[in-house]
Amino acid sequence: MQITLSPEQTRLLELLSRNGGYASMEDAIDTALGLLADEVSLQDTEANPEYLAWVEQTRLKVEEGLAQSKRGEVLEGEVVIARLRDKVRSRRISEQEAQVRSVLLLQWVRVGIWRRFPIIF
Repeated sequence: MQITLSPEQTRLLELLSRNGGYASMEDAIDTALGLLADEVSLQDTEANPEYLAWVEQTRLKVEEGLAQSKRGEVLEGEVVIARLRDKVRSRRISEQEAQVRSVLLLQWVRVGIWRRFPIIF
């Protein structure tokens, strides 16, 4: 499939790939499409009843953030972005570690090693 991007979209993707922590424009597009798919699936309240609870929790967090801002309890944007990136990296590492554990466990079960070395994951 071939997609033609507007000059604005191209500049945004170039900026994201340079400064947004993405290895390439394709990485930025993959992430954006994944986020869009998540958003679309979450908005279907009949298919996902947790969505309304998530919306309420988000609303409360936004209200709390606004109150903190009025009290002068703010952070620099760069600090917030760095913290968010660290969270994403940590989550990715945790997911990768869980996948490795699952693969190892399946291999151990398949070859019967678990009988000799009982390790709890």
